Amino acid sequence: MKLRTCLLLLALGASGCGGAQPSSGPTVITISNPANVSNVPLHLAMDKGFFAAEGLQVKADVDLGSGSTVESVVGGQVDMAWSNLVSSLTAYSKGLGVKLVAITDTAVSGSQQVLVGKDSTARSLADLKGKKLAVLSPATVCILNVRSALKAQGLPVDLIQFTPVAPPEHANVLEGGEVAATCTSDPFRSLMIEKLGARSIYDTSSGELQGYAVGGYIVSAEFAQKNAKALAGFQRALLKATQYANAHPDEVRTSLPKFTTIKAEIAGKVIINKYLETADVTALKPEVQRIADAMQAYGLADKPINLSGYFLN
Repeated sequence: MKLRTCLLLLALGASGCGGAQPSSGPTVITISNPANVSNVPLHLAMDKGFFAAEGLQVKADVDLGSGSTVESVVGGQVDMAWSNLVSSLTAYSKGLGVKLVAITDTAVSGSQQVLVGKDSTARSLADLKGKKLAVLSPATVCILNVRSALKAQGLPVDLIQFTPVAPPEHANVLEGGEVAATCTSDPFRSLMIEKLGARSIYDTSSGELQGYAVGGYIVSAEFAQKNAKALAGFQRALLKATQYANAHPDEVRTSLPKFTTIKAEIAGKVIINKYLETADVTALKPEVQRIADAMQAYGLADKPINLSGYFLN
């Protein structure tokens, strides 16, 4: 009910859905963050006091839902959320008033793959014709990458059915036969390979969108306007944690079990994306534009996306 009310208020141009901030003491920022490799620097910044040094108290609740992170920001349930870039661009293009605070990482080879079960006869994307592929949400970079690969192979881009499934459930729906394949990132990718014998038939970091920006943190336009100083501090602290993460990959792996359900033996096998060391999110506009253009080309946006109001600074 609160989400519907806040969406209505936003549509009418009203306020009142943003997170409340204390008048004194540390500024509190509540964050929804999926249990993935992209969010490790956030937790490192919390654990090592980088946010506290900026006068911030960050409260990060893990969100394992599918596509709910953007809604939680728009609805005012949290102040900030990590979202895959395609989902946040979709919300922005629909006029929902989100701002990109930071991009966390870019994909490296093997970090996200289309997996099939150990007994599957599929050997390529073409073998999934007419079948269901589990994806993170209705708007995600995996859809772009798969459609791009199909086009490159001279196949129809609608050859495969995309089914939104929460990341922790990908193993269950694949093992249960509800889908023929899943598009899965670490740490769940490593878990499915290790525990289910799943195997990859396509690496989404290859092809046209190789090295794509995975996702980042978004806030509402209202929250951004009211909390400019706090968000600048957030960017600085996250940058410090990102630099630390890049310099200490083993600590990235040991951090995963602290905020996910993944055990240490699986966390030790994950592929770590390239964390982006910049506090100036506008410097990444060319990469975001590349994703936005692909969204229009492959049916996830019905017109060009004007990025002029998307970035925080």
